Amino acid sequence: MADFILPEVAAAVGLFSGCLIRALSPFLRKRYREAKEGKDVKWEPRYAWTLVFALIGSFVATMFILPNFDIPSTNIFPIAFVAGWAAQDILNELVE
Repeated sequence: MADFILPEVAAAVGLFSGCLIRALSPFLRKRYREAKEGKDVKWEPRYAWTLVFALIGSFVATMFILPNFDIPSTNIFPIAFVAGWAAQDILNELVE
C-alpha cells in the first residue's frame, strides 16, 4: 500500500471488504446449490443485518485497537480485512 493512503482509509476499506465478502459467501453458496436443482434463491434480510452489525462492531474495535500498535501502513489492510471477516463470521454463526 502506498504511503499516500491514510491508514484509517485502508482499515475502513479492509473492514468493509472482509465483512462484505463473508456476508455474500453463504448466499452465493446457497444460490449455487439451488440453481443446480432449478430453484430460485432470494436474498434474506438477515444477511444485510449481520453485515451492518459486523461492520459497526469491527470498525469500532479496529479503531480502538489499531492506534495502540505501531503497524506499517502496508499491513493495515490485511489486518482489517481479517477483522471484518471474523466479525461477520461470528455473527453468521450466532444468527444460524
